[in-house]
Amino acid sequence: MSDIANELGISTVTVSKALTGREGVGEDLRKAIIQKASELGYVYNGLPQAMRMGRNYTIGILISAKYLGETSFYWVFYRQLLSTFKQTLYSGILEIVENDEESRCVIPACITANKVDGLILLGQFPDPYLAMITAKVDRLVFLDFYSDIGACDCVASNNFLGSYNLTKLLIDVGHTQIGFIGSTSATTSILDRYMGFCKAMLEVELPYKPAIDDRDECGQYIDFDLRLGDFTAYICNNDQLAGIVIKRLQDLGLEVPGDVSIVGFDCESELVTAGLGVTSLEVNLQAMSQTAVNLLIEHVENNAYQSRGRTFIDGRVVGKQSITPPKVTSLS
Repeated sequence: MSDIANELGISTVTVSKALTGREGVGEDLRKAIIQKASELGYVYNGLPQAMRMGRNYTIGILISAKYLGETSFYWVFYRQLLSTFKQTLYSGILEIVENDEESRCVIPACITANKVDGLILLGQFPDPYLAMITAKVDRLVFLDFYSDIGACDCVASNNFLGSYNLTKLLIDVGHTQIGFIGSTSATTSILDRYMGFCKAMLEVELPYKPAIDDRDECGQYIDFDLRLGDFTAYICNNDQLAGIVIKRLQDLGLEVPGDVSIVGFDCESELVTAGLGVTSLEVNLQAMSQTAVNLLIEHVENNAYQSRGRTFIDGRVVGKQSITPPKVTSLS
């Protein structure tokens, strides 16, 4: 600690406070001290203090198994969370909640083993499961969705504004017949995206139809009608779905974007979107992760903590090759 103090021109007391998570050190200085400690190879042994304070310096990250495919937005999100934890004294451990555990409201092992100081629930969980978790743990954050259950902190992307902007982009190039694909009852994110779509259509007095369901109650994709005679463009609730829609349109002999324009969410690679660069909303994973981690650590370390409620983080539209003006002729 003396070496760190000498390098930064501060006292060893300040270094000690920063490395042990105590008050009296500004956030910028705390980060600088942690960074310098890492550069010098210093490893703080927090176990004795953790035992005295009843802390593990570990945060559990719960993800529903239904969201984890071979190529998954949530794997990327999880990696960003781990990267964020590296800037703190805390570490994150993953627990995947299998479908039967979710439906039976099985208490996660990290809770029963008393391994964690708090939880981040990444991705939507059903209300009964949330009720069980919030009854067991009070230090937690809902990440990438929100709920009134438990009255805890929720950090989500501003899906309403993002979808509004994507819809306006399609309208600005001439599309008036736009469809939305996504089961609005599945997650708060999809519902907010549909509502943003509706607002953009209403503002210019364009008619719109109910969302086309894309998944069942278990989160598995289902067959759906593309309604080719009705729409010249589709808003897909994520890029994986956009890839599925592009392949189906191509099987029908249609070109994307020549015949039908497509937009999505999450800004995933062309490996996911059938080899086509899809115009998409890029979610600000870094800001969302940083906000969630900061809120949860503050809650863990402050007994008088009061929940901030819902925090929405803006994303940005990334334009690619999946949009062109509509053809004059009908698609029928």
